[in-house]
Amino acid sequence: MTLGMFFNLISVQNIGAAYRHIQGGLGAAPDQVSWVVTSFLIAEVIMLPLSGWLTRAMSTKRFFFMCSIGFTIASILCGLSWSIESMIFFRVLQGFFGGGMMPAMFSTLFTIFPKKEQQFVAIMTGVIATSASALGPHMGGWISDEIGWRFVFLVNAPFSLIIGVLVLKLADFDKKEYLWNKIDFIGIILAALFLGTGLAVLEEGRREYWFESNLICTLSLICLCSFFLFILRELKTKNPIVDLRIFANRNFLICTILVFIWGIIIFATQYILPVFIARTRGLDGTTIASMVYIMGAAQVASGFLALFLFKVVNRRTVAFIGFIMLATGTWLQGFMISEIGLNEIIWPQIIRGLSAQLCFLPLVLLSIGYLPSDKIKDGSGLYSLMNRLGAAIGIAASNTLFELKITENYLEISNITSKVLYQSQLFLTKLNNLIPKYLSNSPEKIKIASEILYKIGIEEASAMAFNQIMLIMGIMALVISPLIFFVKGLKKE
Repeated sequence: MTLGMFFNLISVQNIGAAYRHIQGGLGAAPDQVSWVVTSFLIAEVIMLPLSGWLTRAMSTKRFFFMCSIGFTIASILCGLSWSIESMIFFRVLQGFFGGGMMPAMFSTLFTIFPKKEQQFVAIMTGVIATSASALGPHMGGWISDEIGWRFVFLVNAPFSLIIGVLVLKLADFDKKEYLWNKIDFIGIILAALFLGTGLAVLEEGRREYWFESNLICTLSLICLCSFFLFILRELKTKNPIVDLRIFANRNFLICTILVFIWGIIIFATQYILPVFIARTRGLDGTTIASMVYIMGAAQVASGFLALFLFKVVNRRTVAFIGFIMLATGTWLQGFMISEIGLNEIIWPQIIRGLSAQLCFLPLVLLSIGYLPSDKIKDGSGLYSLMNRLGAAIGIAASNTLFELKITENYLEISNITSKVLYQSQLFLTKLNNLIPKYLSNSPEKIKIASEILYKIGIEEASAMAFNQIMLIMGIMALVISPLIFFVKGLKKE
């Protein structure tokens, strides 16, 4: 199951590096190709809250088998896509089936292993899963550059199929419950409405100028109404599709809030770094992936660091250390310049990467691990949902804020304010070098100089925007870190 989740995460991580190739191969516009990721996320988050009910109704092994087979078929279809519309449709299927793998893995971990072994198993699971962050971007960049973007999808298919069959044949640790005559169809529809419209707003808001658009206003209204109706429905019905009463558990509530914010920070920063590098250096997918993957490698190492710290201090302290490291690494990465190189990236990336499992693993153990056995399956789905919602919001917010800050910063640079004169020495140096070379009586040279100056201005504005986002995320990680001390779990477990 852990390997199944690994290949699911690989499929998410490697798409970013193949963006350009997919766009060119399918003849898609930039706003269309972004839906290759968005459609996956929307379908995934719709499946996550349903996964608890489905694992109980089908049994965990049959549910995981269904997800594996569906993911395999959808991956093949993505690789065979003939248009951007077909790609988006198949990504919806891929996200829906892939979304069930992580909750199934969590519920299995806390069901079949005794408490004294859960910590070690969770760490090993985290090491395997997070290796996808190390391999995914590099793999996606290399495959799309050297073989072709279609194989980015096709490479996952045989492994997912084999893993699904093995789980069906070898796993047998729970039985299905006869719940099919008690399906909360209204709850499913309401959940799909508010999750789907919510993510659509996050993705399309920037391009539609947010609430200046009638479409965004309408989707936002549908999202809010369906959200409140869903809450009321699930709290009152006898057979809820999602047991929201789990949030009454203090540990689960606080830990899901923390993993939600952690998802915002991690995914916002992971998304914006390659975008920033591409904007300022114009590097290909493979090179960008090579500069970014170091964080993924550090995330793998963080599992072993967590294993050591769990022997020394309690889980709450481990999580606190993790958030402080995340804040530190993110803050340090907020002082970049446009002429960025590997040396400026590597140490903040390592610090942030090493924090990953120190944050995530204690939160899993202190939330799902503290639930009654009959609540674990629902809790696994909700926990994964909160993490993914954080990821979606983080990507959308960072993208919007990045573009907004670039515009604002470029206007400052264009107006040659005192602030920019002081902070941007690189811009001034290049400007002084360009003036005598290009500014003559030749209109062509003046045009060339203007274009170059515009490019320099955008690069510097992008660097400033990147730094501003990183500093915001660093402060956010620091502010939320004390919340972990409000959960139970004082012993060195």
